[in-house]
Amino acid sequence: MIDISLKPYTEAGELLIPAVHLTIENKITAIYSDVTKLNYLKQQFLKEKNIYVHTHEDGHYNRLTVEETFRYYTMLYGSNMTAEQLWKEFGLQQQLKNKVSELTSNEKRLLSYIQPFLQQKQCIAFVEPFQNLQQAERKIILHLLSLLQKQEKQIILLSNNLEDLIISSGEIFRLNEQGLQPIHMEEEKDEQTPVDTVQLKIEKIPTKKDEKIILFNPPEIDYIESIEGDVFVYVGGEAFPCTLTLNDLENRLKPFGFFRCHRSYIVNLQKVREIISWTRNSYSLSLQSFTKAEVPLSRNKLAELKEIVGI
Repeated sequence: MIDISLKPYTEAGELLIPAVHLTIENKITAIYSDVTKLNYLKQQFLKEKNIYVHTHEDGHYNRLTVEETFRYYTMLYGSNMTAEQLWKEFGLQQQLKNKVSELTSNEKRLLSYIQPFLQQKQCIAFVEPFQNLQQAERKIILHLLSLLQKQEKQIILLSNNLEDLIISSGEIFRLNEQGLQPIHMEEEKDEQTPVDTVQLKIEKIPTKKDEKIILFNPPEIDYIESIEGDVFVYVGGEAFPCTLTLNDLENRLKPFGFFRCHRSYIVNLQKVREIISWTRNSYSLSLQSFTKAEVPLSRNKLAELKEIVGI
């Protein structure tokens, strides 16, 4: 069991998180919140000596093969499991002779779980563990989490996507201005009003990459750009081609807090950190996500944006 106490977190004079006390037991604890609050949690967990924080941006040794990578980390951490046992659990037997640089983004994500899996620390915090992954990779990660539980490790999952946390079968909490509160899915289902049904509408945005159709949930998307008629959806700094038009996407995403900030851009307002004024008639929006980005803001859209966010 690990006890964590967090100090109140304010930004621009506004209280975003009150003082929070969290007890992590030998089960999965999932925390659902927005990107800003999750980033704060991640930074606080990094200060805890008994917690290892894993993000899917964790680096790799690209010149090593997958087999060499498993052997290197089993030796580095003095693992009780052999490299052969590990790569079977990770489902990467077919990629052993491939260099890490040759793997797909999803395969690299799986490979990044070696370090948290072999950690000696008592508690492991995973940031967006299922984001952008296909069903096969999600099943493998759920399997790895179950193995960690058998090792009596405490597990924390952080995500801004409630659907992702539901599949973990853990105890789910919502973190907001009122603090940390448990989410009881059955109770929420029974108490939903028609308004709640609209707010919890499930929408998937289809994109294509490596001959695969990848479906994104709106909260995952940073912004959308149109370049000479081609539309790209940006998630975590990576561009994914989309066959929908910018107008179609604007209509589908507006209920989820997206804003047409420019004739060629749609932005997720939940991820906007700053409105930057370059000249009297030139503006841009700075996004704060797991990667930083800027998108242009049309002068004639500035007043509409201010009205939406209440400034």
